[in-house]
Amino acid sequence: MNHRYETEPMYDSILVPTDGSTEAQNAAEHGVDLAAELGATVHALYVVESRVTALPSDSMAQAAERDEWERYGEDVTDEVVAMADERGLEGVGVVKSGKAHEEIVDYAEEADVDAIVMGTQGRDGVGDVILGSVAERVVRTAGVPVLSIRQAKLE
Repeated sequence: MNHRYETEPMYDSILVPTDGSTEAQNAAEHGVDLAAELGATVHALYVVESRVTALPSDSMAQAAERDEWERYGEDVTDEVVAMADERGLEGVGVVKSGKAHEEIVDYAEEADVDAIVMGTQGRDGVGDVILGSVAERVVRTAGVPVLSIRQAKLE
């Protein structure tokens, strides 16, 4: 006898942080699959990493760069929301600014999500989310379960 979902699902909403990388896309697919099994809402979150500068000229350049990253974040969260929509699920896309791990944990609490599904490694480079260290910090500090999805190695 299968007792899998005879009671109310334990996850009504699932947070899927994304940076648009292949790893994050893979994790998003897992997160949407889990949400589909449970009939849960999918929250897609992109975090624009904040950088501090002391020079006014740097601030102007960073404002333009920030706008570009916000547009990119909207695009990648829209992709996750579209995946949820294709499965008949409610999807919410959000772009935040700050330290990625802190914003992910804060959003999970604010939105009252029941679980976080994220990749273990993402983009590298200035201005990009580094999901490896971010995932580790989220696992350590989140008040909800975190499912980390590791990219399969190509042989």
